[in-house]
Amino acid sequence: MDYGSQELKNHKRKKPIRVMRKINYRITVNITQKTMKLGFRAKMPDEMQGKRIRVQAVFTQRQVERRFPMEVVIEEGEVGDQIRADAEILLPYVFYSPPRHKVNVIFTLWCGAEEICLDDQPFPVQKELFARAEIVRKRNLFKFGLCSLGLPFLLVRDYFKEDKNFIKAAKRANDTVYRISGYNYSARQQNTDYFAARYRKYIAKNKVNPNQILFLSEREPEKNGNLMLVKKWFEENEPEVEITTFINTKTVDQLRKKELRDCAFKCATSAVIILEDFYPQLHSIQKRSETKIVQLWHACGAFKTFGLTRMGKQGGAPQTSMNHRNYDLVPVSSDTVRDIYAEAFGISGSKVQALGVPRTDLLFDWDYEEKKREELYGKYPILKENRVILFAPTFRGDGNKDAYYPSEAFDVNHFMERQPEDTVLILKNHPFVKQKFTVDAQWQDRVLDLSGEEHINDLMLISNLLITDYSSSVFEAAILELPMLFYAFDEKEYMDSRDFYFDYSQFTPGPVVTDFEALCEESAAMLQNIVSANEQADLKKFRETFLNTVDGCSTERICRKIKTNYINI
Repeated sequence: MDYGSQELKNHKRKKPIRVMRKINYRITVNITQKTMKLGFRAKMPDEMQGKRIRVQAVFTQRQVERRFPMEVVIEEGEVGDQIRADAEILLPYVFYSPPRHKVNVIFTLWCGAEEICLDDQPFPVQKELFARAEIVRKRNLFKFGLCSLGLPFLLVRDYFKEDKNFIKAAKRANDTVYRISGYNYSARQQNTDYFAARYRKYIAKNKVNPNQILFLSEREPEKNGNLMLVKKWFEENEPEVEITTFINTKTVDQLRKKELRDCAFKCATSAVIILEDFYPQLHSIQKRSETKIVQLWHACGAFKTFGLTRMGKQGGAPQTSMNHRNYDLVPVSSDTVRDIYAEAFGISGSKVQALGVPRTDLLFDWDYEEKKREELYGKYPILKENRVILFAPTFRGDGNKDAYYPSEAFDVNHFMERQPEDTVLILKNHPFVKQKFTVDAQWQDRVLDLSGEEHINDLMLISNLLITDYSSSVFEAAILELPMLFYAFDEKEYMDSRDFYFDYSQFTPGPVVTDFEALCEESAAMLQNIVSANEQADLKKFRETFLNTVDGCSTERICRKIKTNYINI
């Protein structure tokens, strides 16, 4: 089927559309047994050459929408480069709830942070092809039961495929069962199922407390992180709100039955549940309509891909996953990234609102900044009279269980040899990373590992240079106008495993180096605080694009939104 010519609508939402020019394109649609194969083909305009191209398939039913990332390939053609984007979509898993209205499909095309205006005529899809999530869940449970009956066969088959290694055979069989049904035999799955069963029991016997807010986390929240700042605001400004917490540093597979029951009861009786990260067992439930889930997330902007954008990639959730899809409100840092978060969380764009990011408020509080500087100088006197480099890379791996940073890529001792004598290096690993860097005795007084000691935003206040790679700390650094240097020694490997929403070299508001010697040389040069006019302009554009609602009032704006819409006082 070929479609064309109707101006792309904004679905009654304001967002920054910058039309470069309309382009000619062709789409193909093939539906077989509730599976839709989509193809998008277009000639690439000259002005888009060398830029990051993204294509989304958008399923809409009135105000409800779901955005799917399509796999994009740039091909050389006889008449110039061609954009090819493809996707295979399981229709029963498109919407969280069964569609009540006609479903249409349109396409959006992105060049970097700019949306390209398409002549787009939506095409309809029969709503009967979309199933209710609960029906799908029961269907998957039935498949899991059949897999369990066939488990002995799978174990025997995989035992010989894995050279008679039973442990590998068991893992392979477990992976096969998960691929077929979405369920497996892990402790994580067992505890998740128990949590969901208790939740269903509690909502049947208990009413929602209309004034209760639950703060939920499976890791220790940072004092000045999003979760704790919102909690503090309600404690100080809304005494009638009943605050409860379930903050446990254990993962779901480590929780005891009593802890799972406690968590399920609090989830079942709270009017609002507030998160700042992925909370796995929360997405196994069909939450009651009276309860609203607010996902603060833990980062500004959008850099590396996350959530459902990573479908089909290593560590990414399958399309059948209900992860993230029951959020009711997601505050973000700018209008530019709204559609990215809607795609990543599998929710309607109307639920993603540019309200700011709480953790950035302190970066606009001059009194706090001065007090924090004096506090840090008091604890670490060496920082006051020296130039400070903050090294804060992100983790590698799929999550907190296997997170690591390849310490051999950053030789602390050699790095310090190449820096001016009045340089102090602060090491700040991602909270998921537990390993330490090796520091020789001669550098012990000039190298501080503060990974578990101080908040990264506070450390930026006393730093002269930030060295990072693919970390979201780039957004906070941009607010502070802190010079940045990007060490991307494994860009290709990282892109293959995580990918980015934008072209890396065009996104970064600072120099990019790919080898260690260049890093040493460039960092020493940047400590001279020589910032060109072009670099200043790049930083300003970066802030306008990704941080246009970050103004020091994010916490209050988000909390008043929650109070007004979700709390009955």
